[in-house]
Amino acid sequence: MEATPIIALTLGDPAGIGPEIIVKAFQDEVLSINAKIVVLGDANLLKRTAKQVAPEILVHSISSPKEGWYQPCTIDIIDLNNVSEELVPGKPSAEGGKASYEAIQKAVELTLNDEVSAIVTCPINKKSLHLAGHAFPGHTELLGHLTNSKEPTLMMEGNSLRVVLVTTHLPLDQVKSQVTEEKVLQTIRVTHDWLQKHVTEIPRIAVVGLNPHCGDGGIFGHEETEFILPALKTAQKEGIQASGPYPADALFGRAASEKYDVVICMYHDQGMIPVKMNGMGVNITLGLPILRTSVDHGTAYDIVGRNKASAENLKLALKTAAQLSQSTLSLQ
Repeated sequence: MEATPIIALTLGDPAGIGPEIIVKAFQDEVLSINAKIVVLGDANLLKRTAKQVAPEILVHSISSPKEGWYQPCTIDIIDLNNVSEELVPGKPSAEGGKASYEAIQKAVELTLNDEVSAIVTCPINKKSLHLAGHAFPGHTELLGHLTNSKEPTLMMEGNSLRVVLVTTHLPLDQVKSQVTEEKVLQTIRVTHDWLQKHVTEIPRIAVVGLNPHCGDGGIFGHEETEFILPALKTAQKEGIQASGPYPADALFGRAASEKYDVVICMYHDQGMIPVKMNGMGVNITLGLPILRTSVDHGTAYDIVGRNKASAENLKLALKTAAQLSQSTLSLQ
């Protein structure tokens, strides 16, 4: 792998805003300074989008990352040729789900073969993915499947706050059964290892409870004493600086980011709401043999084709991937 990282950027759902924000991101010449970016998706779709949004952007089709020009205002794309002109923008479809899956699959293949350093993903539509026969709850679980990783873990990194989720895309009535001692401990361990590699030698980890007021002595539930606290004690015996469980409202209310490197939460909205209120965030997947970052938003079907989508979050995800790739390459 060369010193300058190459990042594979997936097009996401072709019926969503992925093509538009990619074209807009490439208008920023600063992106090419720290990394080379190769897009994976349908070249004709991207050309049509560029013509509408930024005619100065050139779309250059290639067959492998080593063929990229990596020049300002030029999008190098490995053309998967998997989107027809009949695809309806702003609507879920099996065709869109198939195209989304194929881009992710190709990105993983390139990363595992050391042809690229990291993956950045544009948003996908879960209904489209399911219509195409890929019944995954989201990117995290799909990437785990494609990399044969048992416990992929979702972390969201905001301006001054990181959160990691014990459970990810689950209906709320299924969360309780998935908060186990083993799952909490695994999440603490993978979070600690990632922070040691990329952030600090001695990470400080806070863990929140599942129930209001951490169960309030068993009045509102027993998950804290039966599962979360035993996992914390095991982690502490292993030398991990993890503490808790804390009531989530109290912990986030006193600006946890100033004291802790990360907060581990039990379910999706418990962690996503505070980090997104704290500013723009980047999704980082832990527990994979590859680096992956993503935008923190969805396909935004309601504004597709209206030239209203912002590329700022995508640019942040790309910059984060470049920084993480550089830190990894420096260790090799």
